[in-house]
Amino acid sequence: MTGSSAVGRSDDSRDSSLLGVVPSGFTEPAVIGVAVTTLAYLRAFTAITDIVGGTARLVVVVAVAAVCGAALARVVPPRTAVRLAVALFLAGLFAYYLTIPGSRVALGSVGAIVIDVVSLLTGLSVLRLVSVDVWVLVVVPVPTFLVAYLAGRGRHVSAVTVAGGTLGFFVLTGDAGDAVTLAGVIGAAVAVGLSTVSVPGGIRSHGGTLAAVLAVMVLASATVTVLPAGAAQPWGVDRGAPGIESAVVGGDEIEIVGTTRLSPEVRFTMESPVERNWHAGAYDTYTGDGWVRSGEERPLDGPLSGPPGDTRAVESTLTAETEMETLPAPWQAVDVGGVVGDAAQVDERGTIQPSSSVRPGDQVVVESRVVDASPSELRNASTDYDPAVEERYTQLPESTPDRVGERTAEILAEEDAENPYDQAATIESYLIEEYDYSLTIDRPDGDIADAFLFEMTAGYCTYFATTMVAMLRSQGVPAQLATGYTSGQQVADDEYVVRGQNAHAWVMVYFPEHGWVEFDPTPSAERDMARDIRLAEARSDGVEGVDTEQSEFDISPGVEEEPTTTPELDGDTNGSESDSNGSDVDLNGSNSTANESVPEELRPDTPATTTASDGGGPSLPSWEVLGYWLFVVIVATAGARHVGVTDRAYHAARLRVPGRSRTPRADAERAFADLERILSRRYRARRAGETPRAYLDGLRAHGVDDRVHAVGDVYERAAYAGDVTSEEADAVRRTVRRIALESTPLVGGLFERT
Repeated sequence: MTGSSAVGRSDDSRDSSLLGVVPSGFTEPAVIGVAVTTLAYLRAFTAITDIVGGTARLVVVVAVAAVCGAALARVVPPRTAVRLAVALFLAGLFAYYLTIPGSRVALGSVGAIVIDVVSLLTGLSVLRLVSVDVWVLVVVPVPTFLVAYLAGRGRHVSAVTVAGGTLGFFVLTGDAGDAVTLAGVIGAAVAVGLSTVSVPGGIRSHGGTLAAVLAVMVLASATVTVLPAGAAQPWGVDRGAPGIESAVVGGDEIEIVGTTRLSPEVRFTMESPVERNWHAGAYDTYTGDGWVRSGEERPLDGPLSGPPGDTRAVESTLTAETEMETLPAPWQAVDVGGVVGDAAQVDERGTIQPSSSVRPGDQVVVESRVVDASPSELRNASTDYDPAVEERYTQLPESTPDRVGERTAEILAEEDAENPYDQAATIESYLIEEYDYSLTIDRPDGDIADAFLFEMTAGYCTYFATTMVAMLRSQGVPAQLATGYTSGQQVADDEYVVRGQNAHAWVMVYFPEHGWVEFDPTPSAERDMARDIRLAEARSDGVEGVDTEQSEFDISPGVEEEPTTTPELDGDTNGSESDSNGSDVDLNGSNSTANESVPEELRPDTPATTTASDGGGPSLPSWEVLGYWLFVVIVATAGARHVGVTDRAYHAARLRVPGRSRTPRADAERAFADLERILSRRYRARRAGETPRAYLDGLRAHGVDDRVHAVGDVYERAAYAGDVTSEEADAVRRTVRRIALESTPLVGGLFERT
């Protein structure tokens, strides 16, 4: 046996390094691959701290953990090191638990923890965790310590396994990008390859292992590029370009995309005495390329307190036309009734959600308290923010370019906007006036807000709202992204039909005495025109589900041609516009005239039918996905064969299924070979040069069954004398088969003397 192998170096190899300063494992070529994979998973950690802050602290913690691991590699045995790492991990998790505010600690039940773990491993970003900056600092030392320790001892494959496993976790959560994952795969391949070739005869002895590991690495890399972002889920299908509704409504994360589509199907009708944006959710953590909703939900055990200050009580009734996962309502909903009733949940931003889907035909009564404040009251509002609110809702990634804040300050200075209300109204007006509305755009690289502000000339609601929130936060004004639906098509007094194409994103700004107030920086006229055109196309093409009985006509009895909106605030969208009924589009007939007078960007080439993300049925998997899963089967089969699973299955079947060879001698020899396989699993394998009799005699101390020695006697006569009858061969075959049936699995006492 050599002193090292493809799975690690013997612990004795460290002795020669005790005289030196650096453990010998760090001087071997395989450490290069370990370093690359380690840097890959550390990049995933720094991507998180870039968003939530704390990169400098992360660097310090990583450095300390690496130094400790390298130092202990020279003096501490592996079991002690592993126990130390486990203790460090548990202590860190306990410390993290203590940092969670008291109102959230109650949510830390075993069930909630299990759900969170499963969610993380199936695509839920770690940014959803409460106090994720603390979580990073308590988790990152563990793999870093182990990687440094194992690499220092020369166990490079074990070290890269830890590093790769950590990176794999971030692949599953969707927090590791393609480049980072590819770097990790390359690093692991280098580590395994160099570790194998550095051992005399390594390729010959461990070439199969190397090939299997490399195949798994390729599989992991393909997972990221072939399947949807997030977990490597077997149910992944090719769903085509996303619709705007699927991009902004219902999920815990928002990924800002490029060109999008409008879905004209009716989602619900709303009876409400106020015309508003119907709020469905809000997002607090800006990642630079999207949004994440952090924190947990809790059962709604009574009406919420609602916004502070003056409010107006509003009762709205939502009737679902399709299955819904949210409860859109005027902000702020404080209580619900109807089919949801006692089964509602509320998140940390005060948004009420159903605990299960709302089915077509279900009605939900929602009680809301709508902010009733004048512009002068908001201008005079305090800026004495609660520290928790200020920290959470002024967050920007550390990598956000300084020019975002600088340009915002210039815009506000030009308008003498000195208080948060005037600042919000000024930014809202600036974006509406300076940028166009378009559904056909290329998604920019880098920070979305920075790119939209300086490099783009047009976009749709997520671009406008994201940019406004980033601009406000750069000035220390708490703001968040809100999503839901615009008011929709008014079909009667206080009644609105809302379609998938009404999905929308806007901005909410915090005023301590009044709560969250809505602003909408998206140009409404162009937005409504694009929706009208899409609806006209769907009607012309005979698409089902785009109308209710009341919405089939532009003008309902007793309703004015242009619904009156009464925004309470200058520039605020508490009274946001509904879909325009007075446009030039013939909503009941051909849309050719409208298309001739509308810019190309407002009428993208969108099919009349919709994908699963917009309410249609799922499409078939793409060839890439089918090829990926074919590769999974091939790798799994090869891996099973490599580790002996198929061989063991074959021999297990052979032991249990009667069968005969051509001669009694061959039957006796096969019976002994099967017996030897059973004994090797239970006790030990026969050593090189050890005779069958010596092997069986050596197992007498373990109290093996006398039947074993009887089989051995028959085997010796068959192998060396050829003197065995068919009856004797059949008898030992039955004996071995009986032992195999009794020993699945082998347990103590099976081979005790009888």
